[in-house]
Amino acid sequence: MPSRNTRAAEVGLAAAVAATAVTYTIRALHAWPHSSLSALLATFGRANASVWPAQVVWNLAALAMIGLAVWRTGTSWSARRSSQLVCGLAGAYSAWIGIGYFAWQMPGMKFSWLWAPVFTLQGVLFVVAGVLRSDLVIRPGRNLASVAGAVVLGYALVGYPLVGMLGGHPLRTLPVIGLSPCATVVFFFGLLLWARPPAPGYVLLVPLAWALGAAPPDLARGVSGDYGMLVAALITATLIIWRDRASRSAAHTLTAGLLLALMIGWSGHEDVLNGIALVALATIAILAIRAHRQLPRVRPATRPRVGQLKVG
Repeated sequence: MPSRNTRAAEVGLAAAVAATAVTYTIRALHAWPHSSLSALLATFGRANASVWPAQVVWNLAALAMIGLAVWRTGTSWSARRSSQLVCGLAGAYSAWIGIGYFAWQMPGMKFSWLWAPVFTLQGVLFVVAGVLRSDLVIRPGRNLASVAGAVVLGYALVGYPLVGMLGGHPLRTLPVIGLSPCATVVFFFGLLLWARPPAPGYVLLVPLAWALGAAPPDLARGVSGDYGMLVAALITATLIIWRDRASRSAAHTLTAGLLLALMIGWSGHEDVLNGIALVALATIAILAIRAHRQLPRVRPATRPRVGQLKVG
């Protein structure tokens, strides 16, 4: 007989599936307003040239993150340090997208003023979750989520630009790791699928908001690589909710599924999705602070007094 957590996960994910079917059926019938693909690629061509060789640096950093995550050592201390390095690099990478892409390269893009601090905040969350705390441990295992994570990471590094090149566009004009937030969040999805359960949901919110916000207009203008980004986002959220159901309450699991359905229903509305993500992050922070304050305080043990031995 299924447990309460399993039933809650089934209900929440069924709502997400229904939201996906309805939302993207409507998107197929009524294309999202968009600019031309040639204008977008020309913008990326100029941006790629101006930040060179940052793309090379971040591709090497991405390979280093993968290597550190799969590197097996004999001590738990070394494994923990490896995961902390992965999360630290991921935090730096996210902050680079916030500052280097949105604030420097694309200050005039719609909602860039909002995405710049949000991606920088995502970098802080990676550091808090994986370096300062032990909430996020990037360590793949022998399970479905880890296999899916390896596929998603490969798509971020190779598949995403390859799809664009097969469409007849030169690499120098394509959104790639080191510049593109789309390739960035795909890579983050792969890392989160490699996380030891339970993965902290607050680290997933910002990448999910970007993927669902950017996919409809990008797909309408012909950015075929974003089909993979959208699939990676939905697979990551679904697998994490289902895999971690045993370690969370039924109410928490159901809330996660319904929140996913709500975010899917608002696909394409970057401002609304950003607002949902920020409200959810604020709620999680308030609950964490309240829980910390309500922890019972243990009084420090007093040292027993040592009696003096009198010698007569």
